[in-house]
Amino acid sequence: MKKQFHTLLLLFISSLMLSQQKIHTVLAKETLYGLSKKYNVSIDDLKKVNPQLNNRTLQIGEILTIPDEKATSKANEYSNSNAITNIQNSDDAQNINYFFITIEPKQTLYGLSKKYHTSIKTIQSLNPNMSKEGPKIGEVLKIPKNSSSENSNTYSHVYSENKHDKENSNINDSNSKEEINVKDKRESDLANDTKLQNSKNENFENQNNQEIDDLNKKQSDENVQIPVAKNQTENIANYELKKDGINVVLFLPLHTGESSINAERRIATQFYSGAKTALDSLSNKGKKIHVRIFDTSNDNKFREIIDTYDFSNTNLIIGPLFKSNLLTIADKIKKIPIISPFSSSDDLDEHGNLILYNTKDQILVEKLTDEILKKYSGEKMYILYDEEHFKTAEFLQSLIKDKKSNAEVVLTKNADDIKSDQNLVTDEYNKIYAILISTQNSIITKYLDSITKLESNQIQPISLFYSPLFDNKKYEEKLLNFGLLYLDTNYVNEFGFNEQKMINLYKKKYCNFPDKYAITGFDVTYDILSRVDEKGNLSNSMMKAESKQVSNKYSFRKINKNGAWVNQEARIIQLLK
Repeated sequence: MKKQFHTLLLLFISSLMLSQQKIHTVLAKETLYGLSKKYNVSIDDLKKVNPQLNNRTLQIGEILTIPDEKATSKANEYSNSNAITNIQNSDDAQNINYFFITIEPKQTLYGLSKKYHTSIKTIQSLNPNMSKEGPKIGEVLKIPKNSSSENSNTYSHVYSENKHDKENSNINDSNSKEEINVKDKRESDLANDTKLQNSKNENFENQNNQEIDDLNKKQSDENVQIPVAKNQTENIANYELKKDGINVVLFLPLHTGESSINAERRIATQFYSGAKTALDSLSNKGKKIHVRIFDTSNDNKFREIIDTYDFSNTNLIIGPLFKSNLLTIADKIKKIPIISPFSSSDDLDEHGNLILYNTKDQILVEKLTDEILKKYSGEKMYILYDEEHFKTAEFLQSLIKDKKSNAEVVLTKNADDIKSDQNLVTDEYNKIYAILISTQNSIITKYLDSITKLESNQIQPISLFYSPLFDNKKYEEKLLNFGLLYLDTNYVNEFGFNEQKMINLYKKKYCNFPDKYAITGFDVTYDILSRVDEKGNLSNSMMKAESKQVSNKYSFRKINKNGAWVNQEARIIQLLK
């Protein structure tokens, strides 16, 4: 009887999923993960209605069936409720020492252990049937009852130099290096502009565009007032920002009035959503800010704004987002601080009123050199680089040689050159430093394949940049054993107190997880406006002060006496098992 019931249940679930479906033609660079986010369905549901995907990856031009969101959620509801019922009816379900949870998207064993203040081994022992690769979405797990619930009031300042409660902290401070027990990073690459578009969807963008349209019609009565110049040629010169707060101009390529969605618009709407979240937070703290937004998607109109708009009462300009427009406005406006959220190109260095938030590679190399030499004791070093980063690799080599003249530092483009030499006296292999300076996945993969053949006492892997390949299950365990060391300017610890606070505020407003552009919008806006005093002034001492935001740390120095302000910070991450 029970077997017949399960059969009927499976048929019912399948009928729910197949009853309402869509069709999608696979495009270049699309992934199952991206499609699951785009259509708000699980990867498992996509595979159920497209069984060929169980044995291979997506193919360009392939036509997929997309199950309806409501049907899959209803099917999952039936499936999960039945699974829980079956478990709770079993004898061991009456055990008072644990309770049940259902796994949600993006949850990991590490995340669950921190959320419920228990160990990974305890969860594994209570759930012996769980896959070795970790829990799957919709799976029901047992959690020990003596663990803290998700509503625990434990306050944990992640990345705080002033906190030394190492027993309760995932990341321990050690001379500004952050040691992570397990790296629980989002799947998408925070270094590439196009790879985090999967979490965005048309409804989100329409919400932002509608909000911008609404702001056009009505100014807010709150501390943060955001009039938007949608028709930019109309009454530009006659508009005046107020004198009783901080006056900010925000330049974004919003493409208002356009129906098509392009990369610029996606970046701008996400950046705006993060900036708006920051402005709301600052407003709640009593900061009075007036913001004027201009759409920079039309170059001619952008130049017209610069020529005709009265910036005399403006205290701060955030944007434009891209280098060409930044150079245009920096050549015209010399006295107002202009914020560059993304570009830190050397072309911008000579403009004294520019503030570059993205840490330059040169500064990353300097910080990495200091970190490498802290434990250096004569090990041979290999620097693997790609063509784009040859000068960066040379700079690292020269810095190391300047400080350790006897150091053996080998530059190479071939990962196979990275080898540990055998000591002829002891027969043991000498430890080496394998330093990666590349953002190309092909080179990173070869590097990882090469170093993971070695033993942990033979190598110290180091990378100038973070790569999502570090989280690949093929390499993750080895890299933990090795104690991989790398720099990151976009790491978001989703379990940190302040990080969770920002993410929850964002999700409450936009019903979506913030992507890297939204987080940059929040960090840049919140950080710079926190440095500005109530009269809109930005002092040198405030610029030099270090602050920690959601994705990075910030403190600024002049590139030269009359040059741009440049961020000096990055997070130094080391994985520890």
